[in-house]
Amino acid sequence: MRARRTAAGLAFAAVLVGGAGAAWFVLGKPGLARTPEVATGPVTVPHRMPQSAPVAEAPNLAWGPSVVDMAAATVAASHVPLDVAAGQVIVAHWNSPDAEGVAGLVRDSHLAGVILMSGALANADQVTALTSAVADAAAADGRDWPAVISTDQEGGPVARLDGIVPGLPAFMAAGATTDKDSVTRTYAAVARDMVDLGFTVNWAPDADVTVGLEDPVIRVRSAGSDPHNVADTVVAAVNGFMSGGVVPAIKHFPGHGSVTTDSHEALPVQSANVADLAQRDLIPFAHAVDAGAPMVMMGHISVAEWGGGPSTTNPQAYAYLRDHLRFTGVAVTDALNMAAISGSYEPGASEVAALAAGADLLLLPRDAEAARQAIVAAVDNGTLSRARLDEALARVSLVMSAQATWAAAASPASEDPDYARQFAASSATVAAPGCGSRLVGDSVQISGGWPDERQALADALAEYGVTQGGGTSIRILGTASGAGDADIVVAMDGPWGLPASRASVHIGLFGRSHEALAGLADVLAGQVQPHGQWPVGGMPGTPCG
Repeated sequence: MRARRTAAGLAFAAVLVGGAGAAWFVLGKPGLARTPEVATGPVTVPHRMPQSAPVAEAPNLAWGPSVVDMAAATVAASHVPLDVAAGQVIVAHWNSPDAEGVAGLVRDSHLAGVILMSGALANADQVTALTSAVADAAAADGRDWPAVISTDQEGGPVARLDGIVPGLPAFMAAGATTDKDSVTRTYAAVARDMVDLGFTVNWAPDADVTVGLEDPVIRVRSAGSDPHNVADTVVAAVNGFMSGGVVPAIKHFPGHGSVTTDSHEALPVQSANVADLAQRDLIPFAHAVDAGAPMVMMGHISVAEWGGGPSTTNPQAYAYLRDHLRFTGVAVTDALNMAAISGSYEPGASEVAALAAGADLLLLPRDAEAARQAIVAAVDNGTLSRARLDEALARVSLVMSAQATWAAAASPASEDPDYARQFAASSATVAAPGCGSRLVGDSVQISGGWPDERQALADALAEYGVTQGGGTSIRILGTASGAGDADIVVAMDGPWGLPASRASVHIGLFGRSHEALAGLADVLAGQVQPHGQWPVGGMPGTPCG
């Protein structure tokens, strides 16, 4: 009897995982997902399963669940009442410390979960109260998988948990370091801290390949300009996040780093053909999918070859992700309140369009309840099939069930509370005449940046007996294109102003948190040997790493 059920499940799953609308999920079976290991050697990317390979030869998908489990989840999702299922594919924003309010939002609209914004994130105790309220409200809704409790914690300029967890430099620091194992360890530590606060999903890492200053919004959030290095860095970070217990979402498919319009403000148009994108922007996504990334965020980017319009509502974009890259995880939209979407769709219409195109999870609609009601109406009037909604819900449930497994297997939070400082120091890129030695004298003069940044660096240098008032001049640059002249010039943001800066030592720190500046002090005092190489072209000198 069991053999007949398994054979039937495999046959059903073979149909489900084969096309742009592939389904692969199970409701409430967290034990089915693999637990990622923190890398102890070089990060490798496994070969992609041939498209023609029989399902029976590859019963498990890249990150764990079997095709039988996936098929079973579709059936389970089909039994969820329509008004409930419509909410359970929506992630609403919450920007208040009101725990009772957020619980009511999740409960009343049956939401998959929330993204917590800066106004909701004051301190660890308050954040934990919010996340507990969301988790309890979701559990009371009858589901047996964790809520999507999320925020943006990339590091650098996008770090909503600033001051609550250690402040990492931007992701470009991860791209700079030649020690990708340290990337995995560091992002596992971030994940453990997030899990300790009650989070289940992080909208990171950024898989975009930046073109530099012409890129208006990604820049230092990217691991760099070399797509293969970006790919290795993204895979390392994904492994770290999963081993630490949170679901990572690689973003922004098919690549936001080479377009010159900010999708928060308007719809970017990607004029390159897909074949060219496959040799550049799409490489990190392909490698991360092969390595088992469970979630991909669709960017609001128009690709001419796919007929135009935002990729978030374009069936051809999802078809490429499913059929060509063989992605079997959750496709989540970028925030649906951004101008690239809101300029073309009414509230509710954008969510229905994204679901119909192939999205599984709808992030930050302008009006979550209006979106839920629009989905219900679309299924009732035949605009959106119930099967498509079931497919989306089942994928979400399986990923979140897997998260429970990863979190249960993860080590306790904050095993090393200095991980951000250590990573900033070891990942710094230092181009200097001599490597491996102290770079400052007994006294320094610090200029540039904000007063608190100068003071943070001075305080950290004082730990090594370095005083202020003269001697070695240090200029810290606070913008991506800023330049300056000093004995030592440091880019706290992007490094593109360094070639125009006259200095004996040029440093790419890619961060401005107090932890990052303390790591800089460790390097300047000769206490840490940095391993960074320039992650973008055209930079001065030969790095010590």
